[in-house]
Amino acid sequence: MLSRLALSLCFVCLVSVGVLTISCGSSNSGTKPCTGGPYNVLGDWQITVTATGGGPVTGYGAIDSAGLALFFDGLGDTLQLPTLTGTCAFSGSINFYSVPGPPPNGDVEVTDTITGNVNSATSITGSFTGTPSGTISAAPFTQLTGSVSAVSGSKTGAVQGVFGATSSTPGTAILLATTFTPAGSNNSMSFATTNLAGCEATGTFTEVGTSNVFDVSITLTPTCPIIGTFTGIGFESSSDYFGLNSGGADTYLYADILDGTNTFVIEFF
Repeated sequence: MLSRLALSLCFVCLVSVGVLTISCGSSNSGTKPCTGGPYNVLGDWQITVTATGGGPVTGYGAIDSAGLALFFDGLGDTLQLPTLTGTCAFSGSINFYSVPGPPPNGDVEVTDTITGNVNSATSITGSFTGTPSGTISAAPFTQLTGSVSAVSGSKTGAVQGVFGATSSTPGTAILLATTFTPAGSNNSMSFATTNLAGCEATGTFTEVGTSNVFDVSITLTPTCPIIGTFTGIGFESSSDYFGLNSGGADTYLYADILDGTNTFVIEFF
């Protein structure tokens, strides 16, 4: 999706003006007439993105109670849909963020225009405009085998991509040795790093109701290549999407964190 798709979406813009962050959106004719809803879209979803002239790309993610809808692909690129409240028609911006890294494939953000429909509690479809145009379709997806539970103990957090990279410098990766502790309501958790000589971080996974959806906050200190407090969305999974644990049996935690061109995904294992 998303570096591959984002670059193809914005290729003409990049060639024309020679910048890496630009909107390639165009006018929109409106959403399809629809009735029904609003539907309950809170939960884990799998999305398929197909650019005109290209093959489908699969993304994994979730929609929270505020309508934040984030998905990542196998490279760690991120797609953000407009706020989804469950109403049967939606429109707005679709954002593509490539994994942080050296140009031209890293640190790319593209904003396009999308219209679509929440057809039911199990089906979302839409089309986006740009160069090229394309379509999306999404359906609920079971990320986790078994029940959601608060994780306790040690986890390694690996951020996909590197920060501060250029065409001539490799950039800096973020690897976190963390301890998770149940905290808050239901299956919510907090975490903190134990590698105090490296990148220090603290954060929370706050469960949305009793779903396998978590609103995530992470604070990175000045010992890290980027600093500040960032938010996003997360979930538990039985799958090692990035192959960091050789596909071993584990409860994996994923956090998709929004920060413009520094948008990133963390896998905890």
